[in-house]
Amino acid sequence: MEGCFIGIDQGSSASKAVVVGSEGQVLFQARTELPPPFREGSRIEHDPSDVLRSVRNVLDDAVRAARDAGVPVLGIGLSCQRSSCLAWSGATGEPLTPVLSWRDTRGSDLVGGIHDQGPRIRRLSGLPLTPYYSASKLRWIRDHAAIGRTSDTVFGTLSSFLVRRLTGSGRNEIDATHAARTQLMNICTLAWDQDLLGIFGLAGIRLPEIVPSAHRHGSVRTPIGDTPLLAAIGDQQAAMLGLGMLAEGDAVINYGTGGFLLANTGRTLLPAEKLMASVLYSAETGSRFLLEGSVNAAGDALEWLRLHLGLFKEYREVDELCRKATTDTVAFIGLNGTGAPHWEENISSSFHGLTGKSTSADLVRAVVEGIAFFIMDIAEEVRKSGIGLKRTVLAGGLSSFTYLRQVQADILGADMLVSQGPEASAMGAAYLAGMQQGAWTDDDILRMVKNGETVQGRPNPGLERRYRIWRELHRITRELDGERNPQ
Repeated sequence: MEGCFIGIDQGSSASKAVVVGSEGQVLFQARTELPPPFREGSRIEHDPSDVLRSVRNVLDDAVRAARDAGVPVLGIGLSCQRSSCLAWSGATGEPLTPVLSWRDTRGSDLVGGIHDQGPRIRRLSGLPLTPYYSASKLRWIRDHAAIGRTSDTVFGTLSSFLVRRLTGSGRNEIDATHAARTQLMNICTLAWDQDLLGIFGLAGIRLPEIVPSAHRHGSVRTPIGDTPLLAAIGDQQAAMLGLGMLAEGDAVINYGTGGFLLANTGRTLLPAEKLMASVLYSAETGSRFLLEGSVNAAGDALEWLRLHLGLFKEYREVDELCRKATTDTVAFIGLNGTGAPHWEENISSSFHGLTGKSTSADLVRAVVEGIAFFIMDIAEEVRKSGIGLKRTVLAGGLSSFTYLRQVQADILGADMLVSQGPEASAMGAAYLAGMQQGAWTDDDILRMVKNGETVQGRPNPGLERRYRIWRELHRITRELDGERNPQ
């Protein structure tokens, strides 16, 4: 293969791009920060023009770099934050609303009102009922924005809007990984489900057409000419591809703004009671599936310690602070609610074990360990489903913390690989574009992916003791919140 593929990852705080050569080598990287989102109560919004501009900026930088290096660009893949959504004009593609972030919970009242439909929703969509997915946000748009009542309005995820605007094709398309996160797609048929649309009060809305993740959407106009957009995929699924987690039993623990554990279940759709069953990726030849659990505040929890409590100034201090901790302080952090397997929309945060000897180091370590404890709870649910975790890779920004890596391996009692490659989600988008074009196979990707050191899990009685305390602290916090806010 002569040429390269560009992978774009559009995330909550930045858009990134990588140029990937024929042997999987990274030829160039670009990044553009997004302005901070608008926040007011449960509302978290991005300006869609800012998001689109950031994607175009990194794409233009990437194609110019490829041109300057004399390497033809064969195609583009797009990875995107999954549950963020908006409405746009079907005629022009112009945005009609802000982007409602995946962290936006303005749909909580609607979700509470259909709580009794939770089991049915899970059975049809593979997902638990929660305002973090797009359905309740899209209902809010329909109810509160005048444009939501016109037949021209298209309701969809941020990825679908970006595909429409980048290609200018006039088609509205959404891949199965993003469609799944709307909670309006039937996980068995991979089609929009009329029962789900009815439950959420969205019958009759105009939705994008569901297409495979590996799919030629059209061409994107760039500084080097028209270039095909060959793939669109959710960011966490893209990270699994970017890390070469292509076999059943492979798993990724990805630490970012949130934390995620995703386990590859192969060609088998394997629902689990407290986890999310979803699509890893889809192609014309079929689909691969996964089980997923999420931690709603990983990087967010540390940012809270840094900005609001002032416990450290630079993230490079975190490892040293963790190693200076001397007391059995434990932290349960309920920022943004809890994800799988607990699914608590509103829960407070608690510290236990503070003494006169406690310092900022004890508090920071407690929060870092709490992230690992949340992942442990998810891993237990995966094991209950019958999937053994055979190979696990640690990835994401927080995986640079050596203390977090070690306690994660210790509490799970398993050896773990540390991702060495840059920008796993962008890499996965590029790999999927290459797969769509026929340039790379699964075996090629496994050969190209490079993982770093192995972290060996070892007995850690102190950590295990704090995990037991953490679980009890979680239970007590939930009970006290219930007494303070009776239904």
